[in-house]
Amino acid sequence: MKIGFDVRPLQTAHRGSGIGTYTFNLLKHLLALPGQDEWVCYTLRGSQQDVGIDLPGQFPVHRPANQAHIGLWEQLLLPIDILRGRVNLFHATGGLTQVWEICAPRIQPVRTVVTVQDLHPLILPHFKFIGSARSFKWQMEAIRKAARVIAVSENTKQDIVRFVQVPPENIEVIHMAPGEHFQVLDASEVQACLEKYRIQPPFVLYVGNYNIHKNFEAIMEAWRLIHPVVPLVVVGKRDSYPRNLLDRTAELGRSDAVHMIGDLSYNSPDLVALYNAATVFVFPSLYEGFGLPVVEAMRCGCPVIASRRGSLPEVVGEGGRLVEPDDISGLAEEMQRIIDDDQWRETMRAKGFENAGRFSWQQIAEK
Repeated sequence: MKIGFDVRPLQTAHRGSGIGTYTFNLLKHLLALPGQDEWVCYTLRGSQQDVGIDLPGQFPVHRPANQAHIGLWEQLLLPIDILRGRVNLFHATGGLTQVWEICAPRIQPVRTVVTVQDLHPLILPHFKFIGSARSFKWQMEAIRKAARVIAVSENTKQDIVRFVQVPPENIEVIHMAPGEHFQVLDASEVQACLEKYRIQPPFVLYVGNYNIHKNFEAIMEAWRLIHPVVPLVVVGKRDSYPRNLLDRTAELGRSDAVHMIGDLSYNSPDLVALYNAATVFVFPSLYEGFGLPVVEAMRCGCPVIASRRGSLPEVVGEGGRLVEPDDISGLAEEMQRIIDDDQWRETMRAKGFENAGRFSWQQIAEK
């Protein structure tokens, strides 16, 4: 069989997002499987960005210079390029995106598989779709027309059934997984990272952006209840850090205890080392399609506290602690216990590490 695979997320701003991580790891492990399948990787014509994988066969597709024309191109010209590639099956990894750039075409000249990470624009009222109502409608239609839809969690599957009206029998749940580089490190590697950023354990860790649904403000409010003060280490783009939270930190007199690391790439050794060094990883999100940072932390032996919302209960399982995202005192109590109780912390480390073993890219590729 000749299979077409959409590699474009690795050549756009999506590279460091969940879609980019999914595309990279899935393709890497699919190409390693034994078999007679022929692969055609659809890439952006004119892009020189290295995708990090040796691609067996490339089909450069058109991309309009004018961003305003991307929607038209996705729906009219991409299907022509798919036909020209002479593939039997096309896998689109950008099922429903907030921006109109790497989504699946609604005109599907060959059997098409679409992966849906989440349904943020439909679930969260503040999460605005950047594009026209027509383009959003076309994305929904592309998912409905797909021969098969892959959901990254059971929760996402139920959301697709409810909001996109795809029959449940057409949807298969295949979880995501952390990369193999997320692992327990030698103490010397961890210490070198701590010295680099001048951080002293114990500390609370958060990895992610500051969109409203990430509920970062709840972390700040719970963290201020912890005594004695421990550092809060934040991995995310500094320029997007909410000004009101900076002011709130100053009001609490804890500005010196907040370490803004900045954005770290998915493959960064420092990210792995910080997961290893953290006393507790906190992720009280209001909605996640999967919640990959939770499993990354567990794989590195870091205790996890997450919210009881979206896919997180499904992903966390018995490997971490769950709280309601608006329960500030409950979140603070869970953080305080892990920080203060060495035996409990080791118990949570072991449970998390065991739970992370459920997720493997090798098994995902085989499915």
